[in-house]
Amino acid sequence: MTTALPHQDDAVLACATTDPEVFHDDAHASLAKELCENCPLAETCRTQARAHREWGTWGGETTAERAAAGFAPPGWRGRGHLRERRPCGTTAAYRRHIRASEPPCAACRAAESRRRTGPSRLRRRRFPRHHRATAGT
Repeated sequence: MTTALPHQDDAVLACATTDPEVFHDDAHASLAKELCENCPLAETCRTQARAHREWGTWGGETTAERAAAGFAPPGWRGRGHLRERRPCGTTAAYRRHIRASEPPCAACRAAESRRRTGPSRLRRRRFPRHHRATAGT
């Protein structure tokens, strides 16, 4: 027994007859939005995409628009995606200060100083590379 979908009365949806790549490629997002514009299931499709954190254009809404609304798919690193920032007092925060062309705070300067002078950064005295082969003879 098959159950009828809400759109199976007598209309054929535009997405059913269009290449699926149109809905999953950002280069075709405007075409996908046009196809979804008059669709009776656009709201249902959009809700499903938000609930399942889908990629691509669903119900006239792109991945970037869903991410900006707080429904980013896993692994989203595009516009609208807020990455967790490291707190001040870390080397990542020190680099963020530098990229923003602002003076680093005292805690970030201390973290960078610890990184530069820590035991993993101490250089061992070695012969220059060209003396290594002759050092043992």
